[in-house]
Amino acid sequence: MFDLLLHRPRFLRLWAAGSVSLLGDWMGFIAISRLILDKGGGPLALSMVYAAHVLPHTWAMPVAGVIADRFDRRRLLMFVPLLQGLLTIAMAGAAARGALGLLQVLIVVRATFSTVLPPAETAALRHTVEPDELVKANAILGGTWSVAYVIGMAIGGAIAVFGPSIALLLDAGSFFLAALLASTLPTMLPPEANRREAFNLSSFFVNIPRDLKIAFAHARGDAVLFRAVLGKAPVAIGGGFGWILLNLVADRAPLLGTAAMSLGILQAVRGAGTGIGPIGATLYSKGQTPSRTVERLAVVVSFTSIVLFSTVPEVPWLLVAMTLFWGIGTGTNWVLTAANLQRHAPDSMIGRLSSLDELFTTGCLVFGTVVAGALLEAGFSMPRVACIGIGLGCLLFVWLDQRQPTITNTLAASEGSSS
Repeated sequence: MFDLLLHRPRFLRLWAAGSVSLLGDWMGFIAISRLILDKGGGPLALSMVYAAHVLPHTWAMPVAGVIADRFDRRRLLMFVPLLQGLLTIAMAGAAARGALGLLQVLIVVRATFSTVLPPAETAALRHTVEPDELVKANAILGGTWSVAYVIGMAIGGAIAVFGPSIALLLDAGSFFLAALLASTLPTMLPPEANRREAFNLSSFFVNIPRDLKIAFAHARGDAVLFRAVLGKAPVAIGGGFGWILLNLVADRAPLLGTAAMSLGILQAVRGAGTGIGPIGATLYSKGQTPSRTVERLAVVVSFTSIVLFSTVPEVPWLLVAMTLFWGIGTGTNWVLTAANLQRHAPDSMIGRLSSLDELFTTGCLVFGTVVAGALLEAGFSMPRVACIGIGLGCLLFVWLDQRQPTITNTLAASEGSSS
């Protein structure tokens, strides 16, 4: 499977650029969280850090998808990291002065620009490998995310002793290196009709709702593509519930004597699972595209693990096992749906469809965490909350799984002439 990195030099460069940036991201996240706590912030302040990283997806992702369908993906993968690097240097300066308000603003601005990268990377990926290699490529990227998560968190914790500014400067350096690696990629232009509209700025922004509607209408006409666009959403709902439960379990049943260490262990185990799952599914399928049965099994594993996780906090090894399987199911689901989207989405719409995928996933994660928190505040037990969350996820999954294609919207079918 990893022979792609040797035999596909374009994919190697794309992978290297993303990997370097990921490592820096996790180092910076630890630094910012540590700074908030050192300055006397509590859980609410930490939640604002999380919100600053996540909320830009709600307002910027739709625009990011249209941008990825209008401009050269190579240029986007170069210039966005450069801008991220400059903003991160400014963040290091704010951290050095203890200007938490300015730091939060800069986080939001950086996260807003960062939303361009997922749809641009999705659109670029299939320019670097063959169609039958997409699952392998996504499995490698998923495994890399897991490794970067574990290593980045560990390095970030070690560097934090030297102060947040040092970690943030290293984070900035990772963005500049990612931009340099992306500059070695070939030009990856969208269709010519899309490019013409990119330079008409007035219509570009006015037509964003129409452009998203066109892409969504196209997906509705293809059951496989529609499942790919919304395929992460059911698992994201369950994951939102699980994220709240994970923090509570670590607090109530610490594995190593402290809640912080326990949470770190469980998060690392879950992160490792997200890499193991896709690699295992790819090896099981012997390099072929995994069957729909494998996709369904991944969701079942994820849902079952979250429910069991909420019932075994007093048995540490079972807790770790369920966390690992939770990650395995989630990671497999995410990689297979991403590969299906890249395989079936037309090049003229892949950026928008990827942005809708990100938007639905983020929205369902936030929905799951908010509902789970409200239910726990109302006195519901953890197992009951887990069952409610998985029940909601199951309903959405069954609806998607049984959905038949609709007649493709004529507006979507005629996009080439209207864009």
